[in-house]
Amino acid sequence: FSFANAPHDNAMIELHVRLIAGGRFTTHVFTRMQVGDTLRVEAPLGRFTLHAGDRPILFVAGATGFAPIKSIVEDAFHRGIRRPMQLYWGVRRGSDLYMREECERWQREHDNFRFIPVLSREPAPEWAGRKGHVDTAILEDFPDLRGHEVYICGSVQLVSNAVPAFLAQGLDEDSCFTDAFTPGQSTAGPHTP
Repeated sequence: FSFANAPHDNAMIELHVRLIAGGRFTTHVFTRMQVGDTLRVEAPLGRFTLHAGDRPILFVAGATGFAPIKSIVEDAFHRGIRRPMQLYWGVRRGSDLYMREECERWQREHDNFRFIPVLSREPAPEWAGRKGHVDTAILEDFPDLRGHEVYICGSVQLVSNAVPAFLAQGLDEDSCFTDAFTPGQSTAGPHTP
């Protein structure tokens, strides 16, 4: 699980946890964990952080892959970064946009930030937003990704599909940063999100 809080907001650790059927940890969190329980964690091992530069930024979040993207966006705001930033957040249903109001608030308060939610399944009839897969939405909106910096976090499938497609549309490999998450073994055996 990736930290969702920005580096400057470090009094507590914020994690975004979605219940995965048969998942050992998520089942424990949702059914047995109590306030005050001790939880041993290992510090973050990756380097999925905001990089210096002047290129426009595209954030691509799949489901709870929003967590580290949230951290990076809040860090950018805190540091006064004025680069254009767009967040594409792909989920199955509108109800999966669990922090939609926060993203909409960022868009209202920061003229260099834009939020584009994308629903892949069961959009309500009144949904006027984007439909389909989040990586496809980026490819449609940016036929030429040269000169952009892209941060992608989500399932292995999202990352493994998006990266080659983005590179094929001109994204510089050195400007593509990823954080793919894989669920641990469940009691029912391996599964994909």
